[in-house]
Amino acid sequence: MKLWATRETRTELMMACLRVVMGAIFLAVWSDNLIKGYYSSGGWADFVQHYADTTKVSLYADVLNKVMIPNSAMFAYAQFGIEFVVFGLFLVLGLFTPVSALLAALFQLNLLVATSGTGEWPGTYIIMFLLLLAISFSQSGRTLGLDARLARRNPHPRLPVY
Repeated sequence: MKLWATRETRTELMMACLRVVMGAIFLAVWSDNLIKGYYSSGGWADFVQHYADTTKVSLYADVLNKVMIPNSAMFAYAQFGIEFVVFGLFLVLGLFTPVSALLAALFQLNLLVATSGTGEWPGTYIIMFLLLLAISFSQSGRTLGLDARLARRNPHPRLPVY
């Protein structure tokens, strides 16, 4: 198998596998959140209120309480779409991987801050953040992903979006 022939190609293949797994994790969490009703205005507001009440970062709690929760309908629908399309599908398909993985990494930092007072183990978010950064910088969508097709047309885009 050509992809397994050298250390470099094995690394590319493993990064592509990590990309797909991370995308699948986002899709699984999205599905679970959908079942729990967290993408409705009230469900999202109740869920986020827990973070506002428990986070150790007071500025973060203020943003949640004064901006995000009062506009929960908009944020719930935005999160519904972004988690499904940008974090889930784009990572699984390897489409615009550097951008989607970087945004997903920033989302993990957001969750790290949100859960800072809940007693939840922070390692999960730190590990996911680092994996998503590696996926982003490795351009893993160019291996077994749709980014490879885009790169054939234009191998050096002005912005590293694939």
